[in-house]
Amino acid sequence: MNKRVLISGLMLLALSGLALTSCKKTQPVQAQPSSPSVQTRGYLTDYGEKGMQALSARLHNSRRKLTHIVVIGDSHTAADFLSGQLRRQFQHRYGNGGIGFISPLAVPGNRYSNVKFSRTKGWQAVNSRRQSNPRFTLGGNIATPLSWDSETRVTALEGESSINAQALYRSLGGATLQLQGRAIPLADSQGRWELSEAARVPLSFSVSVSGENETELAGLWLTAAQPKGVIVSALGINGAQISMLDKWQDDWPGTLSMLNPDLVILAYGTNEAFNTDLSLSEYRQTLVRQIKKIRKAEPGAAIMLIGPGSSIMHKGAASCEKRQPALLKPIIEVQKQVARSEQTLFWDWFAWMGGDCSIERLAQQGMARPDLIHLTAEGYQASAAALWRDLEYKLEQ
Repeated sequence: MNKRVLISGLMLLALSGLALTSCKKTQPVQAQPSSPSVQTRGYLTDYGEKGMQALSARLHNSRRKLTHIVVIGDSHTAADFLSGQLRRQFQHRYGNGGIGFISPLAVPGNRYSNVKFSRTKGWQAVNSRRQSNPRFTLGGNIATPLSWDSETRVTALEGESSINAQALYRSLGGATLQLQGRAIPLADSQGRWELSEAARVPLSFSVSVSGENETELAGLWLTAAQPKGVIVSALGINGAQISMLDKWQDDWPGTLSMLNPDLVILAYGTNEAFNTDLSLSEYRQTLVRQIKKIRKAEPGAAIMLIGPGSSIMHKGAASCEKRQPALLKPIIEVQKQVARSEQTLFWDWFAWMGGDCSIERLAQQGMARPDLIHLTAEGYQASAAALWRDLEYKLEQ
């Protein structure tokens, strides 16, 4: 009797096992996420940037829609040579959408290829290059009027007969913005950065602020009268590293989102390479953090990293290895790794120049400056033309 019960129990266990096995087999097998395909054209590598399709579609509809490209970087961007040439290429192909986002006043050491400032009086200006201010936002500039007759004149060097102008401002209690004599009310923003109403102004116009309340400007947003074509905004600070963005504490990604960028270019790395105290692991973390901030603020925008070009740190050293910053190529490698992990674009400026110590050859050709860090206008223009060719091919696919 006991033996019969034991056999029956074993048969039940076997049947249960078969049933469980059968259930497991009927469960659908979950597909593993495939790695994005990596595509390279010239010196541009696409590590799976999902925003490229939308960018391409918007550009091809540029007769009716505005495309905004933002370049954030160091002194190479602050001079607006590379970004300026890139702007000319885009606007020649897709139309001129306007000046873009600029500082509220002239910044010493900076230039714009498409705008100039003059007749500035009665303002206090601070910049995040050497100063700290918890109210810094995108661009790292704050201009505060000191008197009722504070004024600056902005002149667009290209464009149609008139443009639309808005100010990025913050105000406690409200104030009045004067754009070429036209009064624009600045509502109480409760300390937050906001864009003012737009006003149609001539290519050369005055800017002033009146009111007894605390009011500051962080930038001007200048677009063509008709919202179409391309804008390339250049936000560069001399000596900046990617960590500079951590000084823009007042929600700079939120401000970026107000400007609706379709492509954000981060052009850093030269000053990191000269920073002998830099931790590569901390640098990687910072770069990833800033990219994630942009993704969160503007999930549809494409992101590109432009690596640092060739540079010389120790001119008197005998070998190229000693003359070149020791961290230069490790910085580039970290950027490539981050571009892959965050699925962005990466343009290898160092490789385009020719690799190790190639800036010395470019200097002999008149395309680099004697400091062996910066290029001449011709060098930046040639760089931008190469970047444009690689990017144009990708956009036309």
